[in-house]
Amino acid sequence: MKHLGRTLAISTCMTCSPLVAQAQSPTPTAWQFEFTPYLWAAGFSGWSRVGARTHTVKFDANFSDVVKNLNFGAMGTLEARNGRWAILFDAIYVKLSKTSAPLLGGALGTARLKGDETVLQLAGAYRVLDSPVTPLDMLVGVRFTDIYGQLSFSQSALLPNGPSRSDGTNWTDGFVGVRAAYVISEKWSVVGYADAGTGGTKYSWQLYGGVNYNFSKTIVGKLGYRILTQKYDQPDFLYNVRTSGVFAGVGIKF
Repeated sequence: MKHLGRTLAISTCMTCSPLVAQAQSPTPTAWQFEFTPYLWAAGFSGWSRVGARTHTVKFDANFSDVVKNLNFGAMGTLEARNGRWAILFDAIYVKLSKTSAPLLGGALGTARLKGDETVLQLAGAYRVLDSPVTPLDMLVGVRFTDIYGQLSFSQSALLPNGPSRSDGTNWTDGFVGVRAAYVISEKWSVVGYADAGTGGTKYSWQLYGGVNYNFSKTIVGKLGYRILTQKYDQPDFLYNVRTSGVFAGVGIKF
Protein backbone atom coordinates (compact mmCIF):
# COMPACT_ATOMS: atom_id res chain seq x y z
CA MET A 1 0.00 0.00 0.00
CA LYS A 2 2.89 2.29 0.63
CA HIS A 3 3.93 1.95 -3.00
CA LEU A 4 0.36 2.29 -4.23
CA GLY A 5 -0.01 5.54 -2.34
CA ARG A 6 3.24 6.77 -3.87
CA THR A 7 2.12 5.86 -7.39
CA LEU A 8 -1.23 7.57 -6.90
CA ALA A 9 0.57 10.65 -5.76
CA ILE A 10 3.03 10.61 -8.68
CA SER A 11 0.14 10.07 -11.02
CA THR A 12 -1.34 12.84 -9.19
CA CYS A 13 -2.73 28.12 -17.48
CA MET A 14 -3.90 34.81 -19.34
CA THR A 15 -4.83 37.47 -21.74
CA CYS A 16 -4.25 41.67 -22.77
CA SER A 17 -5.83 51.87 -23.19
CA PRO A 18 -6.31 53.55 -20.63
CA LEU A 19 -9.88 53.94 -19.37
CA VAL A 20 -10.33 56.94 -21.62
CA ALA A 21 -9.80 54.77 -24.67
CA GLN A 22 -12.12 52.07 -23.39
CA ALA A 23 -15.28 53.79 -24.58
CA GLN A 24 -13.74 54.28 -28.02
CA SER A 25 -13.10 50.55 -28.51
CA PRO A 26 -16.05 48.66 -30.01
CA THR A 27 -17.10 45.55 -28.13
CA PRO A 28 -16.64 42.40 -30.26
CA THR A 29 -19.90 40.70 -31.15
CA ALA A 30 -18.38 37.46 -32.44
CA TRP A 31 -16.87 34.69 -30.34
CA GLN A 32 -13.08 34.42 -30.42
CA PHE A 33 -11.31 31.17 -29.51
CA GLU A 34 -7.83 30.11 -28.43
CA PHE A 35 -6.69 26.50 -28.08
CA THR A 36 -3.42 25.84 -26.25
CA PRO A 37 -1.86 22.36 -26.13
CA TYR A 38 0.86 22.46 -23.49
CA LEU A 39 3.42 20.56 -21.47
CA TRP A 40 3.52 20.95 -17.72
CA ALA A 41 6.87 19.55 -16.66
CA ALA A 42 5.72 19.03 -13.10
CA GLY A 43 7.00 17.21 -10.07
CA PHE A 44 4.99 16.14 -7.03
CA SER A 45 5.53 16.41 -3.30
CA GLY A 46 3.35 15.79 -0.28
CA TRP A 47 1.61 13.01 1.62
CA SER A 48 -0.76 10.25 0.55
CA ARG A 49 -2.67 7.40 2.18
CA VAL A 50 -4.97 4.79 0.64
CA GLY A 51 -7.17 3.03 3.18
CA ALA A 52 -8.02 3.90 6.77
CA ARG A 53 -5.52 1.43 8.25
CA THR A 54 -2.52 2.07 6.05
CA HIS A 55 0.48 4.29 6.69
CA THR A 56 0.68 7.81 5.39
CA VAL A 57 3.43 8.02 2.79
CA LYS A 58 5.56 11.10 2.30
CA PHE A 59 7.01 11.51 -1.18
CA ASP A 60 8.95 13.92 -3.36
CA ALA A 61 9.21 13.10 -7.07
CA ASN A 62 10.69 15.42 -9.66
CA PHE A 63 9.71 15.59 -13.33
CA SER A 64 12.38 13.10 -14.40
CA ASP A 65 10.85 10.51 -12.04
CA VAL A 66 7.48 11.04 -13.67
CA VAL A 67 8.87 10.76 -17.21
CA LYS A 68 10.53 7.42 -16.45
CA ASN A 69 7.17 5.90 -15.55
CA LEU A 70 4.93 7.80 -17.97
CA ASN A 71 2.65 5.77 -20.24
CA PHE A 72 0.52 8.59 -21.61
CA GLY A 73 -0.19 12.25 -20.98
CA ALA A 74 -2.38 14.93 -22.56
CA MET A 75 -2.86 18.57 -21.54
CA GLY A 76 -4.64 21.53 -23.12
CA THR A 77 -6.76 24.63 -22.59
CA LEU A 78 -9.57 26.21 -24.60
CA GLU A 79 -10.78 29.78 -24.12
CA ALA A 80 -13.88 31.26 -25.77
CA ARG A 81 -14.33 35.04 -25.47
CA ASN A 82 -17.06 37.49 -26.48
CA GLY A 83 -16.39 41.05 -25.34
CA ARG A 84 -15.84 41.16 -21.60
CA TRP A 85 -17.08 37.61 -21.05
CA ALA A 86 -15.09 34.40 -21.46
CA ILE A 87 -15.32 30.67 -20.79
CA LEU A 88 -12.13 28.76 -19.93
CA PHE A 89 -11.61 25.01 -19.93
CA ASP A 90 -8.41 23.24 -18.86
CA ALA A 91 -7.78 19.48 -18.96
CA ILE A 92 -4.94 17.26 -17.71
CA TYR A 93 -4.66 13.49 -17.98
CA VAL A 94 -1.62 11.49 -16.89
CA LYS A 95 -1.17 7.70 -16.78
CA LEU A 96 1.86 6.03 -15.19
CA SER A 97 3.04 2.52 -14.34
CA LYS A 98 6.08 0.76 -12.91
CA THR A 99 7.09 -2.90 -12.58
CA SER A 100 9.31 -3.98 -9.72
CA ALA A 101 12.30 -6.31 -9.80
CA PRO A 102 11.60 -9.94 -8.74
CA LEU A 103 10.54 -10.05 -5.09
CA LEU A 104 12.06 -12.55 -2.66
CA GLY A 105 14.21 -13.99 -5.39
CA GLY A 106 11.16 -14.47 -7.60
CA ALA A 107 9.08 -16.31 -5.01
CA LEU A 108 6.63 -13.39 -4.98
CA GLY A 109 6.99 -12.68 -8.68
CA THR A 110 6.94 -9.01 -9.62
CA ALA A 111 4.67 -6.19 -8.56
CA ARG A 112 3.19 -3.80 -11.10
CA LEU A 113 1.95 -0.39 -10.00
CA LYS A 114 -0.45 1.61 -12.16
CA GLY A 115 -1.93 5.03 -11.58
CA ASP A 116 -3.76 7.72 -13.49
CA GLU A 117 -4.93 11.23 -12.66
CA THR A 118 -7.45 13.49 -14.39
CA VAL A 119 -7.94 17.18 -13.57
CA LEU A 120 -10.69 19.12 -15.38
CA GLN A 121 -11.30 22.81 -14.75
CA LEU A 122 -14.15 24.97 -16.11
CA ALA A 123 -14.53 28.67 -15.32
CA GLY A 124 -16.44 31.74 -16.38
CA ALA A 125 -14.53 35.03 -16.55
CA TYR A 126 -15.51 38.70 -16.65
CA ARG A 127 -13.07 41.43 -17.69
CA VAL A 128 -13.36 44.02 -14.94
CA LEU A 129 -10.59 46.15 -16.47
CA ASP A 130 -10.98 46.17 -20.25
CA SER A 131 -7.60 47.66 -21.10
CA PRO A 132 -5.34 46.58 -23.99
CA VAL A 133 -2.31 47.24 -21.77
CA THR A 134 -3.37 45.88 -18.36
CA PRO A 135 -6.46 43.66 -18.75
CA LEU A 136 -7.86 42.13 -15.56
CA ASP A 137 -10.30 39.21 -15.37
CA MET A 138 -12.23 37.82 -12.40
CA LEU A 139 -13.13 34.11 -12.54
CA VAL A 140 -15.56 31.71 -10.90
CA GLY A 141 -15.36 28.00 -11.66
CA VAL A 142 -15.18 24.35 -10.66
CA ARG A 143 -12.25 21.91 -10.64
CA PHE A 144 -12.79 18.14 -10.82
CA THR A 145 -10.04 15.68 -9.86
CA ASP A 146 -10.11 11.90 -10.30
CA ILE A 147 -7.35 9.55 -9.08
CA TYR A 148 -7.11 5.79 -9.60
CA GLY A 149 -4.42 3.26 -8.73
CA GLN A 150 -3.82 -0.48 -8.96
CA LEU A 151 -1.27 -2.84 -7.43
CA SER A 152 -1.00 -6.32 -8.98
CA PHE A 153 1.39 -9.25 -8.60
CA SER A 154 2.44 -11.70 -11.29
CA GLN A 155 1.80 -15.41 -10.76
CA SER A 156 4.47 -16.98 -8.58
CA ALA A 157 5.14 -19.85 -6.22
CA LEU A 158 3.79 -17.95 -3.21
CA LEU A 159 1.10 -16.05 -5.11
CA PRO A 160 -0.18 -18.47 -7.74
CA ASN A 161 -3.32 -16.45 -8.46
CA GLY A 162 -1.44 -13.20 -9.08
CA PRO A 163 -3.62 -11.05 -6.81
CA SER A 164 -4.36 -7.40 -7.45
CA ARG A 165 -5.96 -4.52 -5.59
CA SER A 166 -7.22 -1.21 -6.91
CA ASP A 167 -8.74 1.90 -5.43
CA GLY A 168 -9.55 5.45 -6.42
CA THR A 169 -11.51 8.52 -5.58
CA ASN A 170 -12.63 11.86 -7.03
CA TRP A 171 -13.77 15.25 -5.80
CA THR A 172 -14.99 18.63 -7.06
CA ASP A 173 -14.01 22.07 -5.77
CA GLY A 174 -15.55 25.46 -6.46
CA PHE A 175 -13.06 28.30 -6.78
CA VAL A 176 -12.66 32.03 -7.41
CA GLY A 177 -9.71 33.51 -9.23
CA VAL A 178 -8.06 36.47 -10.88
CA ARG A 179 -6.07 36.74 -14.09
CA ALA A 180 -4.01 39.73 -15.23
CA ALA A 181 -1.55 40.71 -17.93
CA TYR A 182 0.78 43.55 -18.78
CA VAL A 183 1.54 44.16 -22.46
CA ILE A 184 5.16 45.20 -22.85
CA SER A 185 5.18 45.46 -26.63
CA GLU A 186 3.40 44.16 -29.70
CA LYS A 187 5.23 40.86 -29.24
CA TRP A 188 5.76 40.45 -25.49
CA SER A 189 3.50 40.37 -22.45
CA VAL A 190 3.69 39.04 -18.90
CA VAL A 191 0.79 37.17 -17.36
CA GLY A 192 -0.32 36.06 -13.92
CA TYR A 193 -3.10 33.90 -12.53
CA ALA A 194 -4.27 32.83 -9.06
CA ASP A 195 -7.25 30.91 -7.71
CA ALA A 196 -8.37 29.36 -4.43
CA GLY A 197 -11.21 26.98 -3.67
CA THR A 198 -12.77 24.31 -1.50
CA GLY A 199 -15.60 21.80 -1.51
CA GLY A 200 -14.37 18.29 -2.07
CA THR A 201 -11.02 19.27 -0.63
CA LYS A 202 -10.29 21.07 2.59
CA TYR A 203 -8.60 23.61 0.34
CA SER A 204 -7.01 23.96 -3.07
CA TRP A 205 -5.13 26.79 -4.72
CA GLN A 206 -3.27 27.47 -7.94
CA LEU A 207 -0.70 30.01 -9.13
CA TYR A 208 0.77 30.74 -12.56
CA GLY A 209 3.24 33.35 -13.75
CA GLY A 210 4.88 33.62 -17.13
CA VAL A 211 5.53 35.41 -20.42
CA ASN A 212 3.78 35.27 -23.80
CA TYR A 213 5.35 35.91 -27.20
CA ASN A 214 3.20 36.62 -30.27
CA PHE A 215 4.71 34.89 -33.27
CA SER A 216 1.81 36.16 -35.37
CA LYS A 217 -1.81 37.30 -34.96
CA THR A 218 -2.87 33.69 -34.54
CA ILE A 219 0.10 31.96 -32.85
CA VAL A 220 1.37 32.77 -29.36
CA GLY A 221 4.09 31.00 -27.39
CA LYS A 222 3.71 30.66 -23.61
CA LEU A 223 6.31 29.92 -20.96
CA GLY A 224 5.96 30.09 -17.20
CA TYR A 225 5.78 28.31 -13.87
CA ARG A 226 2.62 26.70 -12.46
CA ILE A 227 1.71 25.37 -9.01
CA LEU A 228 -1.41 23.43 -8.01
CA THR A 229 -1.96 22.37 -4.39
CA GLN A 230 -4.85 20.19 -3.22
CA LYS A 231 -5.62 18.74 0.21
CA TYR A 232 -8.22 15.99 0.08
CA ASP A 233 -8.52 14.34 3.50
CA GLN A 234 -10.98 11.52 4.14
CA PRO A 235 -10.72 8.54 6.53
CA ASP A 236 -10.01 6.12 3.67
CA PHE A 237 -8.00 8.41 1.38
CA LEU A 238 -5.50 11.23 1.88
CA TYR A 239 -4.11 13.28 -0.99
CA ASN A 240 -2.19 16.32 0.23
CA VAL A 241 -0.09 17.13 -2.82
CA ARG A 242 1.65 20.08 -4.43
CA THR A 243 2.21 19.76 -8.18
CA SER A 244 4.64 22.31 -9.61
CA GLY A 245 6.90 22.86 -12.57
CA VAL A 246 7.65 24.69 -15.80
CA PHE A 247 4.75 25.29 -18.16
CA ALA A 248 5.23 25.64 -21.94
CA GLY A 249 2.53 25.84 -24.62
CA VAL A 250 1.53 27.22 -28.02
CA GLY A 251 -1.76 29.09 -28.32
CA ILE A 252 -3.69 28.91 -31.60
CA LYS A 253 -6.28 31.68 -32.10
CA PHE A 254 -9.24 31.31 -34.43
